[in-house]
Amino acid sequence: METAHNHLDFEERCLIARLHEGGQSIRQIAGALYRAPSSISRELRRNRGVQVGYKPAYAQDQAAARRWSGSRLEHDPILRNSVLAPRT
Repeated sequence: METAHNHLDFEERCLIARLHEGGQSIRQIAGALYRAPSSISRELRRNRGVQVGYKPAYAQDQAAARRWSGSRLEHDPILRNSVLAPRT
């Protein structure tokens, strides 16, 4: 069995918010999106605001901020210097 790791897109996040506000359970939301209940639970837990609850735009911004961008050499000057230093 092959496992696909697909990120939630903005439309799915909007549907999660709408169904969650409508009182649907995590399992019902997961069934509607053909996702695992754990994915929906994690999405709601990670991306809810302190006072406003789950908002799709906020969740999309948070998810984008968590994604890796660039190489380790760009972000770690010590590593970059040790790799690029001439060997003696």
